[in-house]
Parts: sequence; structure tokens; C-alpha cells
Amino acid sequence: MAKQSGKKRQRTASPPAEEKQEEEVPVSMVGEFTAARRVTDKRMTNRQKCLVVGGRSMSGKDRHLLTDFKGLMPHARDHPKLPTSRKDVGDQLQELCQLHACNSFVLIEPHRKDITYMWVGQSPNGPSVKFQLHNVHTADEIRMAGNCLKYSRPLLHFDRDFELQPPLRIMKSLLHMMFNVPRYHPKSKPFVDRIVSFFWLDGHIWVRHYQIVHTSPPSLLEIGPRFALQPVVILDGVCQGKTLWKNEDSRPPTEQRRDRKLRRLEKMDMNEVVKDKSEKHRALHPAPSADPLDMVFRD
Repeated sequence: MAKQSGKKRQRTASPPAEEKQEEEVPVSMVGEFTAARRVTDKRMTNRQKCLVVGGRSMSGKDRHLLTDFKGLMPHARDHPKLPTSRKDVGDQLQELCQLHACNSFVLIEPHRKDITYMWVGQSPNGPSVKFQLHNVHTADEIRMAGNCLKYSRPLLHFDRDFELQPPLRIMKSLLHMMFNVPRYHPKSKPFVDRIVSFFWLDGHIWVRHYQIVHTSPPSLLEIGPRFALQPVVILDGVCQGKTLWKNEDSRPPTEQRRDRKLRRLEKMDMNEVVKDKSEKHRALHPAPSADPLDMVFRD
């Protein structure tokens, strides 16, 4: 029994330290990655939100313009179309702004499919401005080349006249609230590569959207959309209330349609006069009759 135990000890005895082979540890070329949330003190302090909504029976061009607005404004909140024919549109907008936590709004109101108005205002106490849209060209329609980032913070450029006239100062503040992207907005990009310009000329506000091309010297490339705004009236409420200012050059839709019909009738009358003159001239100076001998010498 002693011999057997000795054999067992001899078998289970560990080899000497010199004969131990070092274990091979696999070496990986990929380091350890630990995901950590970025800690920053940058917080969005300007809680600006804009309600973007359209009216029923709006045209396709107006609908695409609303889509362009949503692409320019990360702080925009959309809502289905509203029946603008009702008189309580202002109350509906106040309720919707309160529902979506918005302090400003943009409403595109069609008028019999030939005239379009755009309301820009502040909720819930106003004021609000009514514009008439002219020369609307969307970004997809004009097919302008551009490569700026979506939801990047734009530069807003206003003409010098916006500081000289009191009504234009109100319009400037409302348009600034509409197009200005709040700083540190979660959807915004930390780049400045585009500019939105507002020019006052011939009683209209001409809006242009450019991309800043970093060349030497820097240049601008128009990318759309483009449109013109004719101010109509400024109210102290949300699409209702007391009239603060009214444009004397603006005309109601019925007068505009009547002027268009009169211009068409005047053009038709002028065409009739030209037609009568041409017929009298042909009667006094008839065309020469064809000579049968002309066909003889023709090859």
C-alpha cells in the first residue's frame, strides 16, 4: 500500500518551475470601448416653437411651400388643415398653439384658388400680420443647386427700411420669430451655411434663401424657396381684434378679380380692332391671282 501511495504522489507531483511553459495570451488589436453620455452645460433657453398650418382647398404650390417651411424650421410643429372659411379661425389657432406649446404661428389661407394669404403672428395675445403671397417658387420647382445642411441655423438679413418704419418693425419681429432657429435646439446643426434675406421694395417684402459657399471671397448661391409678401393689415390679436395698421395700396380679392377680367376684355377688344384692320387691308389690296404659265417653266 505504501508503494501505491508513493506512485500516486509521483504521478501527481507538479513539474519544476523551470519546466513550466508560459501560457500564450491572445493579443487583440481592438481596444475596449466604453460609451459615455456627453456632459455639457449648453441648454436651449429660447423655447421657441412655431405652428405651421394650412387652410383647406389650398393649391399644390402652397402645400409644397409649407413643406419647405418645415424643412427650414426645426422648431416647427405641423397640424392638419383648418377650415379658414369659419369666423373662429383665431380661436382655433389659439387652442392649437396651446395644444402644441407654440408661441407663434404661420397660416396659409387660400381664397378661391386664385389668391393666397399668409398670416404670421404671436400667440396667445398677438399681434398678427396678414400678407398676400406673390411670385411663389418652391425649392423643387426652380431646381436650384445647393448642398447646405438641413436644420442648420441660418443668418437672417433684413433691409435697412425695417428699422425706419414702425409697421415694418412689427413685421420684422414676427418674421424673426418664425425663421429664427433657437440656439442649442436638439434638431439643429452647429453650422452656419445659409442666409435668409428680406428686402423691402415697391411695397413688397422679397424673401430669398441663399447658401453660403466658402470660396475666396465667399459667395452666395440661391437655393429657394423664393416669394414676395405684400402686407395687408396688422391686428392686435390672433387673426382678429383691433386694426393697428392697414395698407392703403392693398385691394380686396373682388377688385383684383374684376381688374383681371377688365384687362382680358381690353385685350380681346384690341385683338378685334387689329383683326378688322387686317380684313379691310386684305379687301383693298387683294393678293395677285396665280398665273398658269408659272407652272410651265418650273422644274
